[in-house]
Amino acid sequence: MKKLLFISLIFIGLSLTSCIVVDSCPGPNGRDGYAYFGVDYDRFPIYSYWDNNNSIPHNPIIGQYYLSGPGTFQFEYFINEHEYWYGTYQIWINRGGPGRPDGIPGFDGADTYLFLVCNPNGFYEYRENHQRKELDIKTAEGSFGNYKIVVNAQKTTIEERPAHSPKYIQNKPSTITMK
Repeated sequence: MKKLLFISLIFIGLSLTSCIVVDSCPGPNGRDGYAYFGVDYDRFPIYSYWDNNNSIPHNPIIGQYYLSGPGTFQFEYFINEHEYWYGTYQIWINRGGPGRPDGIPGFDGADTYLFLVCNPNGFYEYRENHQRKELDIKTAEGSFGNYKIVVNAQKTTIEERPAHSPKYIQNKPSTITMK
């Protein structure tokens, strides 16, 4: 009986001193935010538009957002057959947050939207009006948390700088001859 009691005490003692493992593995990272880009105008329709962002289709719908990847892109828009603005715009994606303890997913990154509004006197960015006095080079900047968007543009003519083939050309009204 003493032997059984002794073995029981040893077994209970070992059970109480054994390691208890709690797995607090982090959850999955949150979803990266989506970036959307679009082109619009507010005073006069643009004559044509071009950029090297492959997410923007040829002949885009003016005033509509398109899903875009991150990067720095060049753009040009004509205000008539001879004068145009050109520059660059940058798009960032807000990354999702890291996973939290106990398998809880991280927070999702915020979606970002950028509208390049094209006008004869320059451009501005849709979220906030950053249009400045008429200078040779215009810059619009916006920041969203730790991320920022920068658009630079400069007005020129086709004689000063050759242009790219546009993705969008304004529909010209047809000439109707009445008798």
